[in-house]
Amino acid sequence: MEKNKLIKLLSNLASATKPCKVFLFSSLIVCGSSFQQPLNDEEIYEKKIQNAQGKSLGEYTLNIAKSFLNRPYKAYTLETGSDEKLTVNLKEFDCSTFVETCVAMGLTYNKNDISFNKFKNYIKKLRYYNGHVKGYDSRIHYFSDWIYVHNQDGLLEDITQNLGGIPYTKNINFLSTHWNTNPHADDSALQEKIRTVEEKISQQKFYFIPKAKIRSIEDKIMNGDVIGITTNIDGLDITHEGFAIRLQDKRLYLLHASSEFKRVMVSERPLAEYMSPKKNQTGIMVARFKL
Repeated sequence: MEKNKLIKLLSNLASATKPCKVFLFSSLIVCGSSFQQPLNDEEIYEKKIQNAQGKSLGEYTLNIAKSFLNRPYKAYTLETGSDEKLTVNLKEFDCSTFVETCVAMGLTYNKNDISFNKFKNYIKKLRYYNGHVKGYDSRIHYFSDWIYVHNQDGLLEDITQNLGGIPYTKNINFLSTHWNTNPHADDSALQEKIRTVEEKISQQKFYFIPKAKIRSIEDKIMNGDVIGITTNIDGLDITHEGFAIRLQDKRLYLLHASSEFKRVMVSERPLAEYMSPKKNQTGIMVARFKL
């Protein structure tokens, strides 16, 4: 949803998030007559890297994303206390940590060094301005800004305009104007820092593809492209994100961590039809691997 920091606020606004059956996962693995402890994050990472395949960076990243199918959805995984720190969680995701994790693993694969430490460095680079953890305001909280920053640093390319996107102009202020629900609500100085960041984002140039036009351009979107879903909620740019995936019917679907179904999954309907009845969703932004 999201970017993940806004999930709690959005849950009260989004009509699509209805309670659904949660898929349960065993915490123990039966091995003969003995029990094996669950894998830790580094062990999960090593297993994914060793097994993943793909002829391109986008295909490889999408295959990693698919390997997380049915992992549980969980909000607030980055809100770990008053002090901002790098958090890595490969056991459960919200939609933005799912995208960040898979993109970081993909970028690591494209380099000579595929160590867990290199992966964590990519998470840091993707999640924080200039890759530096310097407090809550150093985190990239808005998905449109996330695309903008990584389009600038060469990790991703914003291809929305090239796909026929039209200007997306919006006053971004959702986080600062809902500050009373923030974990740092008593820090007015931090609120002002966030407001300054939001003003900068509001001045950046963005494009989006209205949802009524998605069907007509979906053949131009590639497997593994990153999809951000725009919204008409005041002050907010994006409410959800995931990966483009084309199934056997040749239609475009969304591979995402679903707050509705509480797990990583492929949308039950093609992206255009998935979005059509959702009144808060207005269109999409699309980013593609640049390396």
